[in-house]
Amino acid sequence: MKKLIFTSFVILACVPGAYAQAVIADPAVNFMRTASTAAVPVDPFHIPIDSVIELKVPVINYNQLNALPSGSCKIKIGLGSRMILAPGFDLGTIHTSNYFNWTSEMNGGQLQITGDLRAGMPGNFADTVTFRVKGSVLGTSTITTNFLVTNHNTVINLSDENGTNNNASLAYTVVEVTGGPLPVTFTKIITVKEACAVAVDFYTENEINVNRFEIQVSKNGIQYETAGTLAASNAGHYRFKFDLNDHIASGQLFVRIKSIDLDGQYQYSDVSRVSGKCDEKKKSPIVFPNPTPASSSYFTVRSEAGLFNGHYTVSVIDMSGKLVSKKEINVVNTNQFKYYPGFITAGQYIINIREKKSKDILTVNWEKQ
Repeated sequence: MKKLIFTSFVILACVPGAYAQAVIADPAVNFMRTASTAAVPVDPFHIPIDSVIELKVPVINYNQLNALPSGSCKIKIGLGSRMILAPGFDLGTIHTSNYFNWTSEMNGGQLQITGDLRAGMPGNFADTVTFRVKGSVLGTSTITTNFLVTNHNTVINLSDENGTNNNASLAYTVVEVTGGPLPVTFTKIITVKEACAVAVDFYTENEINVNRFEIQVSKNGIQYETAGTLAASNAGHYRFKFDLNDHIASGQLFVRIKSIDLDGQYQYSDVSRVSGKCDEKKKSPIVFPNPTPASSSYFTVRSEAGLFNGHYTVSVIDMSGKLVSKKEINVVNTNQFKYYPGFITAGQYIINIREKKSKDILTVNWEKQ
């Protein structure tokens, strides 16, 4: 009898799903994006044919606790009808290969990449899978990604707690690279942050019928705006400097040069990246006149690097630490402003200027005669 019971247990244990466990988790994907092989964002609607770029696909398990069991999921990525994997790109080198076994094949007129989950993906997991791809055919198509619960090779049945976040798509256009001689050759572009400004130096050769250069800046490397314009003069070296005001300031900025010909045609330089945050240690204001005459009812605060823009609290404190004047002021994109402290006796004071938005405090010494 004991032998029969043990035999029955072994048989049941060997039958898939006989004692299948169940778990609830949340496999998901997020917005895909394209970038150059140097990690600079690429406009998906202007992918030059035969150029190699990176496709970045976020892979997520939103559940804070439960893992995605091995063998319970597959990711399927369709590259559309205009794109293929870059020649020589090895799917086995993808850093998430410890979780997924990646393969590819043609399916329905497009290359399909499949990732078979071969190891449990932890709860609260988020990573980005990067593939090297290239546009192979001119025109527009769409990349699609589906993170599917398949339970194809597991004894733990996974249930998806949110089925609305399993899919993502990205439209793209492969464009032709225009040929012919270029009206200018950009040999170098250098961007350097100087306190609360960015200095741009770019070098050119063979300027032919160039009208002007636009210095363009972007926070995301896709949408650019013009920070300034320089007339073409066949100089070979140009310099432009712009302030990091609140509209432009960012953790990282992308800068490029657009050359515009006399006939309106244009081209772009390479993109240079630079920090877009002010160096507050160098952003030291000055007060003038300093000392301020007894007959003057105000003094002027001027920033030597960058602009004042926003809501500020200005406090005047005597050398004993007593607050003798405090006012709220609003200034808009200016490097200086006047402050009326009211009646203050002659002596040495400390002026604190605090920006409400960033809570940064600028300090300067002041003397009243």
